[in-house]
Amino acid sequence: MTGLKPRRPKQGVVIFPGQGDWRLDDKSAHHPAIRRALAEASELCGQWIPPVSAVTAASSQVERQLALIATSVGGFEGLTDLGFEPVAAGGISLGEFAAAVVSGALSRDQGYRAVLARARCMEQFAYHGTMMAVLGWEMETLTRWLRDRFGDCVYVSATYGERTHLLSGTRDDLDSVRVLLRRGGVHTAPVPAGIPSHCRLMARALPCLTAAFRDLVWNRPTIPWISGMDGFITRDPHEIQSRLAQQTVEPVSWPKVRRTLWYIHNNVIDGGPGHSISRLVKAGPELFLVANSDDIKAWDDNPDPWTERVR
Repeated sequence: MTGLKPRRPKQGVVIFPGQGDWRLDDKSAHHPAIRRALAEASELCGQWIPPVSAVTAASSQVERQLALIATSVGGFEGLTDLGFEPVAAGGISLGEFAAAVVSGALSRDQGYRAVLARARCMEQFAYHGTMMAVLGWEMETLTRWLRDRFGDCVYVSATYGERTHLLSGTRDDLDSVRVLLRRGGVHTAPVPAGIPSHCRLMARALPCLTAAFRDLVWNRPTIPWISGMDGFITRDPHEIQSRLAQQTVEPVSWPKVRRTLWYIHNNVIDGGPGHSISRLVKAGPELFLVANSDDIKAWDDNPDPWTERVR
């Protein structure tokens, strides 16, 4: 038969983004499940947590990080109500915490508490700084260039492809890097993280995080959890706890996560918000995007099915 639209798979590995891509339209932000999750996060930390679309450069780490995990967890609730089912859960940076909740390693409440502790430890102990994207140089070339000119002051904190990387450092150092790279024709872009994450500049926050995580209740997950550092996959709650603390000072590697996806499942659900995971998945022909936050937008046009559940 012709003219029939193929049915999309409903199962896949759900991957949640970090703080690098926060573009979320207001229509998705008003989804009842996301509003409910933001209200829960606000009640937990005793302050209003805004939707991701309202986060600004002046927002605190508590606001930034709680907004992201609440939106991720709430948005994925909307996807599961549409029938999408995770066979494993992973994330990039802060997205690993949403993955811990979805996998069952942390309850929703404990996941919010973990992120609240992460944000407060970073605000109290981390060096001031930020992050920046560098597009066009291979890892070896970029690492050698940074070492020769900046020593141990600027770090490669994430790799998303052969020529796509994030740097972490102080604002002054990254401004110097940006000027020198642009003179050489290399493209750079700011990353609205507000902190120099995934490098040694976060080391002072690590003892605070480790202590806070010991007070949480960790469970054996019902589905595997995937680390954003190296694609390591596990159901061991102690391993997940350790890695969620250690990832603060270790770089992200999407190529290693992608390699894990090749082995376990090539269908990927973008947990959102934004479309950064969707773009990464589409850049590799071996992976197939099953769903993302766009799939829950239609519910906002016809909210009746949700009304009784929200009440």
